[in-house]
Amino acid sequence: MLANKVFRSSAIFASARLIGRGLDILAALVIARFLTPADFGMVMIALATLMVLEAATELPIVDALIREKEIRPGDIDTGFTLSFMRGTIIACIMLALSVPISIAYDDNRLILLIALLGIAPFVTGLRSPMMVVFARDVNYAPTATIDLIARCISFVIAVVMAWQTGSYFALLVVSILPPLIMTGLTYVWAPYRPRFSLLNWSRLLTFAGWMSISRALATASQEGDRFLIGGVLGKAPLGFFSMGRSVATTASWAIGMPLVSVMYPSLVKIRDNAARLQQSYLRGQSMVAAAIMPISVFLMLMAEPLVRLGLGENWLEVVPVIQILAPASALATLAMPTQALLLALERPKQLAKREMLAAVVAIPAVVVGAMTYGLIGAVIGRALANVFHTAISMEIIVRVAGISWRRQVVFVWRSIASNGAMALFLWGSLSWFDDGSIPGEIASIVIAGIGGLAVYGITHIVLWLLSGRPAGAEEYIIGRLAAHLPSRLARLPN
Repeated sequence: MLANKVFRSSAIFASARLIGRGLDILAALVIARFLTPADFGMVMIALATLMVLEAATELPIVDALIREKEIRPGDIDTGFTLSFMRGTIIACIMLALSVPISIAYDDNRLILLIALLGIAPFVTGLRSPMMVVFARDVNYAPTATIDLIARCISFVIAVVMAWQTGSYFALLVVSILPPLIMTGLTYVWAPYRPRFSLLNWSRLLTFAGWMSISRALATASQEGDRFLIGGVLGKAPLGFFSMGRSVATTASWAIGMPLVSVMYPSLVKIRDNAARLQQSYLRGQSMVAAAIMPISVFLMLMAEPLVRLGLGENWLEVVPVIQILAPASALATLAMPTQALLLALERPKQLAKREMLAAVVAIPAVVVGAMTYGLIGAVIGRALANVFHTAISMEIIVRVAGISWRRQVVFVWRSIASNGAMALFLWGSLSWFDDGSIPGEIASIVIAGIGGLAVYGITHIVLWLLSGRPAGAEEYIIGRLAAHLPSRLARLPN
C-alpha cells in the first residue's frame, strides 16, 4: 500500500512540477527574445536577492510537522504564525535593500524590481498550514494540482504581457503571480481559519533550525553565483550564465525534488527498519537517476540547436554554459535523495555541515574562475563545486546509513550505461541540423529526442534483463504498472 502511494504521488507530483517548471522556462525564453542579456541579468540580480533572503530565513515548518507522530491544533497555529512572521520580515528586508543594491549595481530600475518581489514571500507566508495533512499521508496530488494551475495562469499572463509591452516586468509575473494563486487555492483544498499562536514554537524550531541553516548555506553557495558574476563580469555575462543554468538544471530539479519530497514521508514510516530503509533509499536514488540523467544528456548535446531556435543568435554564449553544467546536473542525481534520508533519520545537522563545506569550495571556485577565465571560468568553477557537493553527499550516506559508495553506484550503473548509448545516438544526430529553417530544426530536435529516449529505454530494459532483473528503478516501475494495468483494463467496456 505504501509503495503504491509513493509511486502514484511521485508520478503526479513530478509530472505537474515538470510541466510547471517547463512553462516557467518557456516563458523566460519567450520574454528573453524581447530583452537584452543585460536586462535579463538585471532581473536575475533582483531574483537572487529574494532567493538568498528566503533561504537565510527558511523555516521548513512542513518538514517539522511531517516528522511528528501526531499533529495538534497548537502545532498548526504555531506553524502558520511562524510562516507569516517570516514572510513579513523578508518583504520588509527586500524593501530596505532595494536602494543599496541599486546603488551597488548602478541601476535605479532595481529599486522597484526588488521591492515588488517582496510580495511573493509575504503572500507565501499566508498559505494554509493544513496542507501538511496531505503530505503526511503521502498524497501530493492537491499540491501538484495547485502548483500546475498557478504556473499555467502565470505563464499565459507573462507571455501576453511580454508580447504587448516588451518589458522586463513580464519576468516578475512568473515570480510573483504563482504564490498569489497558490495561497488562495490552499484554502480551497485545505480550509483553515488563521489563528496566531507561538505555543509550540520551541519544539518546531528545534528541528527546523538546522534545516534553516542548511538551506541558507545551500542558497548562498548556489545563488551567490549571480552576485559574484554580476559584480566581477557585469550584467550581460550574468544574463548568459543565469539563462544557461536555468536551462541546464531547472528541468532536472523539477523532476528530482518532487521525487525526493515524496521519499521523505515514506522513509519516515520505515526508519526503524535499517535494511528496508537502505533498500528504499537506493531504489529511490535509482529512480531519480533514471528520470533525470537523460534530460541532462539531451540538453548537453542539443544545446546549440535549442539555443539558436529558442533564443536566437544573440544568446549563443549560453551554449557552453549548458554544455558544462548539464553533465554536473546529471551527476547530482546521486546526491538528491540525501536530504530525504537525513531528515527521516532526524539528522538535519548533517545537511548543514554538507552545505557549509560546499560553500567553502563553491564561492572561491566561481570567483577565481571568473577573474581568471571570464564567464567560462565561472561556469567551470560552478560545475566542479557541484561535483564536490555530490561526493560529500555520497560520503554522508556511507557514514549515516551504512550504504557504501559501491552500492550507491551499482544501483544506477544501468542508467549511466543507457545514457552513454543515448549520447552516441544524439551525437550522430547532430548532422541532421543542416536545414536552416525553423520547421526543419524543430522536426530534427523532436526526432532526435524521441529516438534518443527510445535508445535509452530499450538499453535500460535490456541491461536489466541481462542482469537478472535486480531491484531498482526498472523493477519498481514495471511492478507498479503491472499492478495497475489489469484493473484499468477491467474497467474498459466490452
